[in-house]
Amino acid sequence: MRLGSHGALESLEIAIVNMAEFIVLLGGCERMSRRPYDVYLYTENFMFGRHTEKQKVLSFLLEHNNPPGDHGLTVLPIIGGVGVGKKTLVAHVCVDERVQSHFSSILHLNGHDLLTILDHGRTMFGKMLVVIEFASDVDDDEWKKFHLFLGKMSRGSKIIIISKVKRLARFG
Repeated sequence: MRLGSHGALESLEIAIVNMAEFIVLLGGCERMSRRPYDVYLYTENFMFGRHTEKQKVLSFLLEHNNPPGDHGLTVLPIIGGVGVGKKTLVAHVCVDERVQSHFSSILHLNGHDLLTILDHGRTMFGKMLVVIEFASDVDDDEWKKFHLFLGKMSRGSKIIIISKVKRLARFG
């Protein structure tokens, strides 16, 4: 028994000595800040953990990237897995005062309703933001019809695609 407890004591002493060296080594390393919160913590309309992504989407929406005479529509695909916060991110961007004042209207569509907008086109005017959520891939011909129709809208209109389907990134 004595040899067992002596061996255990010796192992503990070695571990303590090595731990002290490890702590000294870590003391010389640069500290990394930890972000303990994720996308689901909100405080008075501020979303923690997705600030960088939100700023990128805002800058895409608010920049004037079409040269005069070019009425081409710019598309931002936001593609990612289920439950990662794509819709939440876009929802926070859409309620931003700068976005609401920049666009005359913000439309939210489901992918299967893509061509229904053609029926209501006569009532749409001004610079628009169209947010489309796709559950599955979309036919290229349908997309072309939709894109051509929206291309006739006011210069500066934009489209955001939300989906988990990676192939939809081809429209961006």
